[in-house]
Amino acid sequence: MTTALAPYLEKLDACLAEKNVLTEYLDLAEAKTGLPKRNIVLGGILVTIVWLAIGIGSSLLCSVVCFVYPAYKSFKAVESPQGDDDRQWLTYWIVYSTFNILEYFADLILFWIPMYDLIKCLFLVWCMWPIPNNGSAIVYNNILRPWLLKNESKIDARLDKVTGKVNKYVDDAKREAAQFADSSAGQALTLGAQVTAQTASQQIDDALAEDTDKDKDI
Repeated sequence: MTTALAPYLEKLDACLAEKNVLTEYLDLAEAKTGLPKRNIVLGGILVTIVWLAIGIGSSLLCSVVCFVYPAYKSFKAVESPQGDDDRQWLTYWIVYSTFNILEYFADLILFWIPMYDLIKCLFLVWCMWPIPNNGSAIVYNNILRPWLLKNESKIDARLDKVTGKVNKYVDDAKREAAQFADSSAGQALTLGAQVTAQTASQQIDDALAEDTDKDKDI
């Protein structure tokens, strides 16, 4: 068991040796408790697993684990000159988005699965695990990519159709707004708004002047 986990523990030690905000807090915790950073992290992972299994607030915790960390790593990938990590995290977000869509429609069924949030979290952690053939790569290359390539033209046509309708509605709204602004009613409304704004500004100036006079009298 220990031999099988040795490569992962070495990667964990390498991550903990880096200098960043998280490791600084872990250094502080290590100094306060006397426990090695590795043990603190492993204990945190164990607490997280138990928390997810119990179910109290597990949905929120799962969202934090499977969204916040990948979001930060995506930021690091965008800012780095290498391109491999960009592909890794883009693949993760494709799988994550697809999973959330399917989860939304199957919510009534998934609700009855015991420890579902724990299973979901373990699946998404497998998808983001820093190895070449992690869950995201397997799901994307074997399921999502073939389906998307097969239906790419149909999806593009639907998107173009929807985009065209939205653009048409926006153009119509702009044209109607311009016509209303040029009409007598629109000009009267604009004038009324200007008068109201000027009156409010004058009232504010008068109130400030009265306060200033009172302060001088005092």
